[in-house]
Amino acid sequence: MLRRDVIRAVATGLALPTIDALTPEAMWAAARAVHNRIRRARQDGALLALSEHQNAMVSVLAELIIPETDTPGATAAQVNRFVDVMLAEWFDEDGREAFLRGLVALDARSVNTFGTPFLELDEVQQSVLLRGLDAELAALRQLDRPTNDHFFQQMKWLTLYGYYTSEVGATQELEQVIAPGRYDPCGPVRREASGQWE
Repeated sequence: MLRRDVIRAVATGLALPTIDALTPEAMWAAARAVHNRIRRARQDGALLALSEHQNAMVSVLAELIIPETDTPGATAAQVNRFVDVMLAEWFDEDGREAFLRGLVALDARSVNTFGTPFLELDEVQQSVLLRGLDAELAALRQLDRPTNDHFFQQMKWLTLYGYYTSEVGATQELEQVIAPGRYDPCGPVRREASGQWE
């Protein structure tokens, strides 16, 4: 896998022709590299691409997309740190700036709709804004228009990619509990003591 292939895939929101060129192993390897980078940088906690305010917005957005339930949410998986590293080290400058403009636009939409910045809204109001962004994506799809460069599409994709390739997402959310009396021939089985999260 070439790093530029992954950069191209991520920066374009994984357009179909690009994603076909990347194997699942390549996507997994890229995500593991980012998670390892986060683990090594955990001590200083310095952000690479996001400001403190932007990081807080990304944290809230990710947690709204994958909330904590009986399994940990996006915050526990440090999806905000994943997004920060992806923006800094994998996105090109245009892609990074477009994403950051999306955060600014969301804050402006929040002020226009509710009279206050996004982070000061309650969860219900924040969810209303996200449903509006989702409706925009649905409208684009109805018109057969691309959604890859839409901020919320990128945010959702980065959240899912970061969460499900994290230790928390892979070991707790994706873990299947095999119930007696039910046969699932295609169900995944957890490999014990793989050591891949160390």
